[in-house]
Amino acid sequence: MRVSFKWLSELVPIDASPSEIAALLTMSGTKLEAIHRPGESIKGVIVAEVLGIGEHPNADNLSLVDVRVTDADTRRVVCGARNFSVGDHVALAQVGATLPEMAVSERKIRGAISQGMLCSGAELGVSKDHSGILVLPPDSTEGEDVVTALELDDTVLEFEITFNRPDCLGMIGIAREVAALTGAELQRPDAGLGLTTDLASPVRVDIRDPSGCPRYVARYIEGIAAGPSPGWIAARLTAAGFRPISNVVDVTNYVMLETGHPLHAFDAAKVGDHQVVVRRATGGERITTLDGIERALDAADLVIADPSRALAIAGVMGGGGSEVTEGTAAVILESAYFDPASVAGTSRRHLLRTEASARFERGADFDAAPYAAARATKLIVELAGGRPSAEMTDAYPVPLERRSVSLAPRKTETLLGMRIAAAQQTLYLESLGFRVTPGDETFSAEAPSFRPDIQRDVDLIEEIARLAGFDRLPSTLPRGVAGGLDGRQTAERRLRRTLAAVGLHEAWTTSWASERDLDALGLPADHPARAMVEVANPMSEDERHLRTTLLPGLLRSAARSLAHRVEDVALFEIARIYRPTGGLPQEPLLLGAVFCGLRRPQTWHGPAERWSFWAAKGLLEAVLAAMGVQKPGWSKVAGMPWHPTRAANVSAAEATLGTIGELHPDVCERFELEQGAVVAELAVGPLVGAQPGRVKVRDLPRFPAAFMDLAVVVEEALPAQTVETIIRHAGAPELTEVRLFDLYRGEQVPEGHKSLAYGLELRAPDATLTDAQANQVRDRVIRALHDQAGAELRS
Repeated sequence: MRVSFKWLSELVPIDASPSEIAALLTMSGTKLEAIHRPGESIKGVIVAEVLGIGEHPNADNLSLVDVRVTDADTRRVVCGARNFSVGDHVALAQVGATLPEMAVSERKIRGAISQGMLCSGAELGVSKDHSGILVLPPDSTEGEDVVTALELDDTVLEFEITFNRPDCLGMIGIAREVAALTGAELQRPDAGLGLTTDLASPVRVDIRDPSGCPRYVARYIEGIAAGPSPGWIAARLTAAGFRPISNVVDVTNYVMLETGHPLHAFDAAKVGDHQVVVRRATGGERITTLDGIERALDAADLVIADPSRALAIAGVMGGGGSEVTEGTAAVILESAYFDPASVAGTSRRHLLRTEASARFERGADFDAAPYAAARATKLIVELAGGRPSAEMTDAYPVPLERRSVSLAPRKTETLLGMRIAAAQQTLYLESLGFRVTPGDETFSAEAPSFRPDIQRDVDLIEEIARLAGFDRLPSTLPRGVAGGLDGRQTAERRLRRTLAAVGLHEAWTTSWASERDLDALGLPADHPARAMVEVANPMSEDERHLRTTLLPGLLRSAARSLAHRVEDVALFEIARIYRPTGGLPQEPLLLGAVFCGLRRPQTWHGPAERWSFWAAKGLLEAVLAAMGVQKPGWSKVAGMPWHPTRAANVSAAEATLGTIGELHPDVCERFELEQGAVVAELAVGPLVGAQPGRVKVRDLPRFPAAFMDLAVVVEEALPAQTVETIIRHAGAPELTEVRLFDLYRGEQVPEGHKSLAYGLELRAPDATLTDAQANQVRDRVIRALHDQAGAELRS
């Protein structure tokens, strides 16, 4: 936002320098980007009138322009632009003149002497327009210094306006901030017509989409004379970076800069039946906008139309079919409030960002529409003549309400760390346009309509802090806990280090996945991993989902390693998978591992040893023990992608951790692992939860243990893990260790049964166990096995 200091001084009395005002605004949250003094870098540039335009004899794209500085002083310059005509006033940089980025000298261009240069707005540093010569207002005086003619002897403050402060995208909004900071009074420009009129408005407004356009104000003005703007308004628009067009259009831009509220003027003769219809675009509808581009409209685009066609893209840009031209005799002035989300969506959809859309998409002031229309009407009548309708047409189907927020003054002091009296807090808010209603412990503040960012009490506290001065806030260290890793991070780090310590290498694989990965694993259609999160904009069609298992990535990594003649592959990955929930996906953390090739190479003292299910299971038991899981459970698993007899589910404390096992040969073949592979996939969450809060040290046993063996016959289908669990529970607390040391099938064991032999270790903490006490424990265990597992003691 470029702010003219002269213009600002007309809206609020200022007794400070531009730098001081800039510092005040910066410390209140309106950040200064730069201070421009355009007149200081322009010397020797004057107003000249174009007398004649001729062709250059040696260049088709150049022309010879005769200009008059005074009655007795004419000069010829070579120019490449053609956007001006005889009689226009232009900026002539004389020989010896200096511009922001160059010095001007007499030059011969393709054989013709150029006595100076005609300047564009960009060359003068007042705009970014390089497209043509800057045409000055017709009331400019020949020979006058351009710095004076364009009011460049001004200071322009350039501010960065954050998205939540649309009110500061207008001069009145900045002036309001200055008034609140300095205690001065805001002087709002007069919007009264100063004349009476009995003209009935022929304009009818039909809002068919109140959600997209809650309010639409229209004013009819007839008998206007469209033409160039006077110097003062053209100068202010030029300083703000706008190109003057005509008095009517320039007024709409001027009032937008002044109030922050965008407006648009339609040629009334080009609006069918003088009826304005606010609706969504229809399928296949097209419009040519003011930039000359024909655009295909989307059904979500809000448009301003008449009964037969679209006239403008609401809140973004007008249409060429209804623009104001030199022949316009009557206009319909639009001052509306459009839904921010609707304007933002349309602007992005058409890659069309304008000064109007930048304001509407942030949230314009819905109460400012009538004032902006009245102010623009006053200026159009003053500059272009005409007779306005007696009344505005104000279509407002469902009036919008201002938001009220309650605040306890004590909370302000607690949050800011400084004392500000409740009365002072009220004064601060009232100076910004809030209506404050006092209460016992709290007060209620009604936010002004130009502040859509006020939602909660902390927003009010921020406003109070801005006016109190951010630089006055005391510096205090926040209370908090000491830095370091939390329990989850510590456990994850311990797990990674343990896996690396037992010889595994960490792998990082992509989170993208394909359904073909699950096909390669042989998973059935109803497998939970088949439910995948689809990516809206995938990097490739082959990977348009997020993974639900770590195995495909690890198996491909293992295959690549073997292809590069790595003989011993042992990889692990700790990463997240993604499970759809209807909203945001679940992202559980898993541990995946793959073992293939040689576990131990051949040496002089022994043969090579390949990875097997039992070797990987032993390694996993060691890792689990290091993570606090001392006695994991093992149970049979069936189905793809596992080997039919060499795979097991892993559990701890009755919670399933995951699965470890050899892959089915068909799966190995699909992943080009002809040597076979053992894989594991476990949930990390239960491992983290198994971490002890503090290590507990127990005394070494003081009394000797008693040992006994126990052989039982059970059904073949009963897992040995279940038998061990029964023994442990029945033998507690004297039973301290259980070990399966024999499995027998054959004679003396009935068909469909098996014999399991366990070694038991018994110990008491306070005395040596007697034979009688040991036998009592043994009898408890036998009864429990018989009752719970149908086991029979084998002699």
